[in-house]
Amino acid sequence: MKKINQEIVGSNNIQVAGNYITTNKVIKKTEVVHDVDIYITDAQAKEIRDRVHKIAESRSNESKYSYPQAFKALYDRYKITKYTLLPKEKYNDAIKWLDKQIAIYRPKLKKVDNEQYRKDMYKSLNARAHQLDINIYDFANEKLKIKNPIKSLKELSDTRLKKLYEKLFSIKLK
Repeated sequence: MKKINQEIVGSNNIQVAGNYITTNKVIKKTEVVHDVDIYITDAQAKEIRDRVHKIAESRSNESKYSYPQAFKALYDRYKITKYTLLPKEKYNDAIKWLDKQIAIYRPKLKKVDNEQYRKDMYKSLNARAHQLDINIYDFANEKLKIKNPIKSLKELSDTRLKKLYEKLFSIKLK
């Protein structure tokens, strides 16, 4: 056999003189596909995740751990380890519960992101007015005793927007 002289500079280099055998660690990954007849779909999971993120964002000034806390509340309520493992029959209940949580933390969102707070209020007010089959502008003008009738909810101050919200949501659905 012939003598081989090699020099190398640097770190983490490999010198080979002859056969080179390497053994890499083999990692087996198992992808679990959940039964779509039992658990929520990916689209439903995204809806839940988006709502949880909205809750966490509204609580972001409270703690840097608001995302994990928001997910933990969901997991604890439905006794699950991942939101994608929510049973289909509990999806509507979870959406309603998350929407209530969003409403609870909405005043805190006002301090963090007033523009997003107002957008959420407009959306909620319009949805509720539609449920009640009420013209939101006529209702606002009447209940808030506005001298110059409004044509957009954007014309209302934060205080009046909140009063309108309280008055509209105090009406029971038929």
